Amino acid sequence: MTSKELLLFNSLSGLHLLDKAPRHVIVRDLCGLQAQFSRNPEYSLLLRSSDYAPDTWDTGLIKIWAHRGTMHVVPEDELGLYLSAAGNSGSYQDSWWGLTAAQQERWAPFIAGQVRMGNDTRDGLKKACVNDGMDAETLSRAFHGWGGLIKEMCWRGELACATGTEKRYLVPKKPLIMDRDEARGILIRRYFQHFGPATLQDCRTFFGYKQTELAALFKSILPELYSTTLEGNTYYHAKPLITDFKMPECVILPGFDQLIMGYKDRGRFINPAHARKLITVSGIVFPSIILRGEIRARWKLDGGHFLVSPFEKLTKKDEKNILKTAEKKFSKRIDTIEFADVIF
Repeated sequence: MTSKELLLFNSLSGLHLLDKAPRHVIVRDLCGLQAQFSRNPEYSLLLRSSDYAPDTWDTGLIKIWAHRGTMHVVPEDELGLYLSAAGNSGSYQDSWWGLTAAQQERWAPFIAGQVRMGNDTRDGLKKACVNDGMDAETLSRAFHGWGGLIKEMCWRGELACATGTEKRYLVPKKPLIMDRDEARGILIRRYFQHFGPATLQDCRTFFGYKQTELAALFKSILPELYSTTLEGNTYYHAKPLITDFKMPECVILPGFDQLIMGYKDRGRFINPAHARKLITVSGIVFPSIILRGEIRARWKLDGGHFLVSPFEKLTKKDEKNILKTAEKKFSKRIDTIEFADVIF
């Protein structure tokens, strides 16, 4: 057993990649599911959960801007926790998009009212705003491609995004806002409970908190944690490490999986020489496959065609393990499986 294997196996266990769990337990424990691409949260639950169903996988879940300012699927009943951790006050203020507090006070209730009546698409809301007198300049700012008024309303808990592939919105239950540091403390505890063993730098990278802010919060949490030093680095974890294990032959991950997003040092699961084959310069994180304790391939599901693109030549045993795992995890979704040429 190497240090790398010890770290990876405990991460796989904590992040529900070895044993199935209910959907809401998974979303809670993983501090949400990153949703840059709308299929990824569904695939994350398909691969992990004991109660996944294609028609109800997102029941009770909503999509919001969460840590690092990125889109995450979170439980609706924890909306207040994530908004509080982001430091959202709920008040109207002049925004980065060029919208004044007065403009937001004028249009936010109108947009929320439209969504309640079922006009929940981006195009539908734009038309309704124009019909109600919104001028072209305000319209471009309110529906800015990077968020605009829609994002401001989500930050205040007045609106949330639906989890599907279309840009639809909903009005969530009124969130309970708490002290920012209290909310962050809850999430940091969850992080070390399920992402541990991890360093402080790993935690800071995952949440995007400032180093000084994290250090202050960590002082109160430290007495609850174990610490392990490996190759000169100190790792923290909320439960004893699993040291007697057998590494699974094959684990399939969706794109932007929390395992990959959860650490600054990704050496526990990928050879640095292959890092750019997994994560592009622009930050796209591909769906991937762990073989023998390391990410060695990407995958893509197009219709019923499952395409595997390896980082290095695979053995027949590797291919057999991928076939077996993919057919088990994706059940009736796969018609054909193809192994592409090695990615260079």
